Amino acid sequence: MASSGSGYDLSSSTFSPDGRIFQIEYAAKAVENAGTALGLRCRDGVVLAVEKPLGNKMLVARTTGRRIHTVDEHAGVAMTGFVSDGRQIVNRAREEASSYNETYGTKI
Repeated sequence: MASSGSGYDLSSSTFSPDGRIFQIEYAAKAVENAGTALGLRCRDGVVLAVEKPLGNKMLVARTTGRRIHTVDEHAGVAMTGFVSDGRQIVNRAREEASSYNETYGTKI
């Protein structure tokens, strides 16, 4: 069979005739191509570091496309992969932290 999805890549629950799930394969490939994120817990705090890939070595790195975000005063997230997907997760984490604080009166 051909390695292209040819209609079988529209859903993560649709198997191709040869038993493959293309959405899972696409996700695995995206993870392979993602950068590196590292978190270190120290006695005095936490250090988060991410690799910022450059499309071309001639380009100057800007501060756009941040990969480290604050969720709450004491919580943060480091992400790799697609920045737009990461932003959605960060926004959801911020909502959850806010909801937890409103419900229980303490930080998550």
